[in-house]
Amino acid sequence: MKKIILIVLSLSLIATFGCSAKKIATDTIGKIATAGMASFENESDVEFARESAPALIKTMEVLRYGNKKNRDTLTLLAKAYGQYAFGFLEEDMLKYKRGSKEYIKARERAELFYRRGKEHGIAALIGNSGMKKGFKGPFPEFKRALQGLGKKYVPALFWTAFNWANWLNLKADDPMAIVDLPRIEAVVNRVLELDGTFCYGSAHALIATILSSRPKMLGGNPELAGKEFNEAISIEPNYLMTKVLYSQYYARRINDENLFETTLNEVITADLALLQSQMLANKLAKRRAQILLNMKKGLF
Repeated sequence: MKKIILIVLSLSLIATFGCSAKKIATDTIGKIATAGMASFENESDVEFARESAPALIKTMEVLRYGNKKNRDTLTLLAKAYGQYAFGFLEEDMLKYKRGSKEYIKARERAELFYRRGKEHGIAALIGNSGMKKGFKGPFPEFKRALQGLGKKYVPALFWTAFNWANWLNLKADDPMAIVDLPRIEAVVNRVLELDGTFCYGSAHALIATILSSRPKMLGGNPELAGKEFNEAISIEPNYLMTKVLYSQYYARRINDENLFETTLNEVITADLALLQSQMLANKLAKRRAQILLNMKKGLF
């Protein structure tokens, strides 16, 4: 929390610096903010986290104006927007009746936040000249450009793909959005090539969710999805959101009601002390698991 306070206090000084000094200041604070996210992820009060997250995101937005090309700050924004949409707004979408005013509002906000996260992630990636050309070119050129990115780009790659994939999921009926899917998969696969353990194996869970969500005629592959989910779970079995996604997407795809119920109950009874660094994510996972269990009759 001290790191977050330091960020806020430093904002008042940035405006007084010259261009060169401002860039140095924002670069430094951006790195502190990235490290300081640990305090937010360790928050045990879900409602407090939800209420404070927008202020933290806007703080990062202010930082970005000091140096709009700083990869650390752009990546942090991509992560923050994506986590807020996924953790809070998608939970709202599950709780509210589909088509209700509350549901529509939550969906619209989730779509907006994922889009912003995607845009910040792409901005972080195109700091690399090859990727800047790759995004403008055809798919083969895009894939070649990805091969030019090393391990230091893993966070930007993952959070770009995370936001992009979840944004696409909300735009599944839009043919103009679906054409992005091969690029999203290419980005996720590059993360897997560079560091499949990043963020508790979340890239494995992301590609598994994509493979579970698509019909076979469009490249869906339930068997491979199951393997990818199991790989993610083996990397960190105490990261509970992976198991929630496993139930929500894979168990439903193969129509295994018992697997769905058993896995979600496992999440609900899990010991949060086993991964305290992800207290917030795991509390959100438990909440979502209970919501999904309550919806079971309508899902099978």
